[in-house]
Order: sequence, then C-alpha cells, then structure tokens
Amino acid sequence: MNSENIPIIISAVLLAGVLLGVYWAHRRRQFHFRRQLLVELFKAYFNGDVPADRLDRRAQQIVSRHFVQSPEFYSLAVAAFQRAMDAKLARRPRVEKDEKTLFGLMATLKNVFGLPDLYRIEAWRPGRE
Repeated sequence: MNSENIPIIISAVLLAGVLLGVYWAHRRRQFHFRRQLLVELFKAYFNGDVPADRLDRRAQQIVSRHFVQSPEFYSLAVAAFQRAMDAKLARRPRVEKDEKTLFGLMATLKNVFGLPDLYRIEAWRPGRE
C-alpha cells in the first residue's frame, strides 16, 4: 500500500461516515415529524373533527401500510384515546354520553384499521405457560 493513498482512504471513510450520519438524522427527523402528524390526526378524530374514512386515507398518506399495522401505531391510537378521555372527563363530572361517544370512536378506529384482529391479548389456557 502506498503511503500517498492512506490520507485519501481515511478522508473517504470519514466523509462516508459523516454522510451516513446526516442521512440517519434526516430519517429520524422525518419519522418524528410523521409521528407528530399522526398524533394530531388522532386528536382531531377523537374531537369529532375528522370522520373515520378520512382518517384512514390521511393516515395512509402520512405513513406506510407497514407502520399502520405495527404495534406503535396501535399504541399511538390508544394514547390519543386516553388523552381524549382524560380531557373530556376532567372538565366535568363523569358523563355517560361522552364515554359512549369516545368508546364508539375507538371501536370504529379499531374496525377501520383492523386493530382488534392484529393485537388480541390471549388469556391463559392449558398447555401454555
């Protein structure tokens, strides 16, 4: 190996490392931005501003179908539901109508995205420990 090539190789490796770091930082920033868009979309849905069919189309535009079927998407939906429930019930005493409305919205959300079929918690059964 020629001693003239060593600085060129080192600088090429450093440049590749910097470019890879910039690429991953950009991807991470995009991911967090899209996740924030989903949180805002769920917030609007549980406030009654966005119908379920529009929510489905908009979510498909924001993130991939793979992400929509992931546990993280489900956790975002449940967290948004919980925030909406806390916000409704914190303002006034427990109102059954508000609870039914929010539970209905969550059930519709689960049916639209197929979440009950994907994330079912199985109870204990014989032979399974």
